[in-house]
Amino acid sequence: MESQLPPLLLAFIGAVAVYFTNQIYQHRRKFRDLPGPPHSYLWGHLRILTKVAGKFPANTHPQVYLTEVAHHYNLKGIWYLDLWPFTFCQAIITDPDLMDETTSMNQHQMFDDQLSPLIGSNVVATANGEVWKKLHNSMAPPLALSHVRTQVGLLIDETLLLRDTLKRLAKSGSVISLEHELSKLTFDIVGRIIFNQPLYAQTKGSPYLEDLQMISKLVVDSLSFNPLVKLKVALEKNAIRRRVDASITAKINERLIALRDQNVLPSRKEPYSILDLMLRDKIIESQKSPDRKGFSPEEMTLLVTNVKGLLLGAQGTTVDSLCWTYMMLATHPEILQKVREEHDRIFGKDIETTLQTLEESPRKLEEMTYSSAVLKEAMRMFPIGFSMKQAKPGDTITYQGRKYPIDEDLAIILEYQHLHYNPTYYPEPDEYRPERYLGDGIPRSWWRSFSRGPRSCIGQNLAMNIMLTVLLLTVRDFDFACYGLKPNAKPRASYTRLDTIFGDVIHPESQPEAKPRGGMMMAITESAYRPKDG
Repeated sequence: MESQLPPLLLAFIGAVAVYFTNQIYQHRRKFRDLPGPPHSYLWGHLRILTKVAGKFPANTHPQVYLTEVAHHYNLKGIWYLDLWPFTFCQAIITDPDLMDETTSMNQHQMFDDQLSPLIGSNVVATANGEVWKKLHNSMAPPLALSHVRTQVGLLIDETLLLRDTLKRLAKSGSVISLEHELSKLTFDIVGRIIFNQPLYAQTKGSPYLEDLQMISKLVVDSLSFNPLVKLKVALEKNAIRRRVDASITAKINERLIALRDQNVLPSRKEPYSILDLMLRDKIIESQKSPDRKGFSPEEMTLLVTNVKGLLLGAQGTTVDSLCWTYMMLATHPEILQKVREEHDRIFGKDIETTLQTLEESPRKLEEMTYSSAVLKEAMRMFPIGFSMKQAKPGDTITYQGRKYPIDEDLAIILEYQHLHYNPTYYPEPDEYRPERYLGDGIPRSWWRSFSRGPRSCIGQNLAMNIMLTVLLLTVRDFDFACYGLKPNAKPRASYTRLDTIFGDVIHPESQPEAKPRGGMMMAITESAYRPKDG
């Protein structure tokens, strides 16, 4: 019997090897005739993606890799990445018409898997089905444009605090992290809209903000293959989550008790805060069944998770986009001049007249067409990320007369950056040209920075109004200059040469959105700008 062990062991090893070889072959052959970069039966596309990632700084956002692969191999419309067994395989869509066909699809599970260990599952941006509908319905009214207009006083109050800070720093010619200052502003604005309570990040500092920023970093660190990094994440995340969750839970319970004791049912048409509408169904339930006054653990977890999601989401969209905008304005004085002149024309030439006009006529923000174009062009060049969709079993998509598979757990990536750098849609895509958006030059489906359809960014109206208000109350008073730039001698990417001007700052970090690298350091001085007479 003992003499038979080696042959049996060899036979077992051989059978296992044959099994896994067949598994690899059966998987890889699915991609044999699909468009994509050169494919290996052993490695799939893993080696190519690793090689591309090696061209860029550490922790570069994946959208940069996808844009580089598509541009380098001239991949158009739809193409595939075989990344098995390390992660989901991907169908990359770069054609705007194909993107429109996916707008009603569910978010891919991979999106929730990345966020749930640190934030919680079923954030409104990742949820699907009835959970998403309920969350969306409770958040949408306070974020509708009609309601956002009523918040102009709040936007002014908080932005004036930023303006005072910038004045103090400008007098000494300080170098600042623009990202740091804008993060505090945005956090205070969004916090007041969620809770209708001040959070004081700009004045006293906020442990909330510090903890949420650490959560963002841990989301990225959790994807590392380094066991020491994973251990660090495990040790830190539970303490931070407990601290943040306990504080938000206390605010929720405090508000629920106040509404119930005062017998107040939050109005959907004129909501007091986002939190009030999120509590509305529970108030109705407690009125019908007085013995059911509180939340179940599952309900409270979902509420807390989505409050964190709103606070984090606003940081990504608004702060990052403003940082890129100021960077481009700092290097395009002729565009900055046009922005300033637009503000003079619409709001008057001094701060007192500007504030009075804005308070009396919030709709005038919508007249800032050139300023809006300035923001949109920066967001085109530096989108905050891509969307991940999941098709139903058996679904296909047709491109140029051929049907392509998009099911079997493929992560359907809507790759906005490549679309935005495609000269077919944006001639000379490296050039910062706000004029593209004036008139009817750019079809709506070509600009995707807020995504489109029912799953587009729920806070886009608020984000645009915040950004326009910040520009209005700062660009005429301060001059910003990019600090510490280290231009590259040769471009790292094949699709842009911007790093020969700005250096690696233009290759955004993943955290988890595509954020400016290095905090967007700026030298700030008081501006010598004076309005023209007449």
